[in-house]
Amino acid sequence: MRASLAAFGVPALLCALWVVWAGKDLNWDLLHYHYYVAHSLVEGRFLQDYFPARADSYANPLGYLPFYLMVSAGWHSVVVSVLLAAVHGANIGLLYLLSRRLFARRPPRERAVLSALGAALGAASAVFWATVGTSFLDPLLAAPMLAAVLFLADAGPGAPRRAAMAGALFGVAAALKYSNAFFALAGLALVATMPERRRALAGYAAAGAVASLLLAGPWMARLGGAFGNPFFPMLNGWFRSPEAPAFMLNTERFLPQSLSEALSLPLRMASPQSFTYAEISAPDFRFLALALAALALGLVGLRGASRAPAGGAEVGSADLRLFGFFLLCLAAWIATSANARYGLFVLLLVGPCLARAVEALLPLRYTLLVLPLLLVAQIATCASISPPRWFIAEQWSREWFAFAAPERWRNAPALYLTTEPQAMSVVTPFLHRDSAFMNLQGRPGDARTRERIDALLERSGGRPRVLGRGLRLQADGRPHPEVVGQYDATLIRFGWRLDAADCFAIPWRPDGSDTLSRLANAVSTQPPTRERAMSLTSCALLRADRDPREAEEELRVSALLDDIESHCPLLFRGQTAVTERFGAEWSRSYPGLEARLETHGGRVVLVSWFKPRYIDLGPLDDGGRDRIPPVCRG
Repeated sequence: MRASLAAFGVPALLCALWVVWAGKDLNWDLLHYHYYVAHSLVEGRFLQDYFPARADSYANPLGYLPFYLMVSAGWHSVVVSVLLAAVHGANIGLLYLLSRRLFARRPPRERAVLSALGAALGAASAVFWATVGTSFLDPLLAAPMLAAVLFLADAGPGAPRRAAMAGALFGVAAALKYSNAFFALAGLALVATMPERRRALAGYAAAGAVASLLLAGPWMARLGGAFGNPFFPMLNGWFRSPEAPAFMLNTERFLPQSLSEALSLPLRMASPQSFTYAEISAPDFRFLALALAALALGLVGLRGASRAPAGGAEVGSADLRLFGFFLLCLAAWIATSANARYGLFVLLLVGPCLARAVEALLPLRYTLLVLPLLLVAQIATCASISPPRWFIAEQWSREWFAFAAPERWRNAPALYLTTEPQAMSVVTPFLHRDSAFMNLQGRPGDARTRERIDALLERSGGRPRVLGRGLRLQADGRPHPEVVGQYDATLIRFGWRLDAADCFAIPWRPDGSDTLSRLANAVSTQPPTRERAMSLTSCALLRADRDPREAEEELRVSALLDDIESHCPLLFRGQTAVTERFGAEWSRSYPGLEARLETHGGRVVLVSWFKPRYIDLGPLDDGGRDRIPPVCRG
């Protein structure tokens, strides 16, 4: 009992100290949709807004409720983050308990040391620490999945009951974040090797289905009724809702483009380069080390040895079950996204697997030398290279969000239109509750969209405004004329233009003068966030007619881009998008491909949003597509 308390208490304390040092998290997704979706659920805004945070507006909000309820109740930001960190620290305790299962044959002291090393190696991920104490669901949902693996790894009696409990835990994780469903499916391999297999499989599937339906069913029913797609906007390639593009999963960012890229991922993960498998620099040697250890063990097996060389511990059936499950999870993660946060469960589970593989390969005295060296190298590399937070971190303040909207606009409703990729829907609670919000990026300027805007206008009181971080006011109280032109290029498609004479700022004014904030900031290394980075501006909109020549040019370019899409089915996968102004050029954005089609100097280029990847698709005016690029021919 004392060991178990230490296994969870020590990580909780370490995680709490870490988040105080790392500073208050303001990650991109939190500002974009994490806070908004929970606020929308609590305040009943489903029909009041329309795509306020783009496609992310319709994510299952239940998982974000704990963070939202604490912050909206006025809890101190330090308290909220420390409590979340303590919960996230349970992952390390579960890794320790799982490692104890793997090293069960060792004497108590050796078992404790090896288990601690397995847990520490599992937690030695820059991705994990960058998400601890934040609004990200990944560290929160990894814990029930690790607990499920513990139930399934137990070789004792009561297999059907343990399988049902594991199924319920995996079902919870999958319901709150659908990408976890792949790990739940991989869990079937563990269940199939348990005693009383048929009853165990039935219990696992039934409990998983019940948990998923309870937590995701109502939300899926609401989306299905409103949009004809219960997973909206994901899987819209199947459901074909007219409200969203026909893509399947938004996972192209890190997805390997070939078998060789997939197989080389463990090697590439060791690179400090960002956007290899995470948006941040998060070098990870552990997967490469595990691959080398597995290769060595395989060579030993080919020689017919029943034990690893030089006194390594024999690999038993329990080890093979966990290794096989881990391999399935790894393959599923790489094949579906290779996104670090989506695969945090795998990034944690690799630690115990690596520790057990090294122990199977080497005598204990060398194992106790190699594992600490790997751990120190991994920690030192991440500490010197990786950022402590995912996007923006700032000093601690009493409130988590410090928007100071003018009193007039806290008391008067309006329709707020946004045009930027990051919709900053987090500001919604700081404006009048009857206001409506809609993001226009990627929306067609057709009659359906205009009807939506008119309906929102009528519901919110008929005051249209645009909202964004790019509209910074100059000394004369107006946005820069060049910025106004950029906004107008988007707004004019919907019959509006910006009124630069009627703007107001929503400044960012954090208050860190209280005692707890001052104590935390004495530990934290974060400098104060620049107000410029977080402040917003809103300007009124006026009705405007579009230049017919501009509309004709858009139609001409759209026809040519349609032609390119039709000649490149392997590249675009049947997806299309709205043609929008891109400065003096034109563009189309594809959420399902995480890429943008651009015109540039008379040519057409497909540009990845997140990687330095460019594909030249030829001249814009080649309507016959006589010179089809090789990539379009597969």
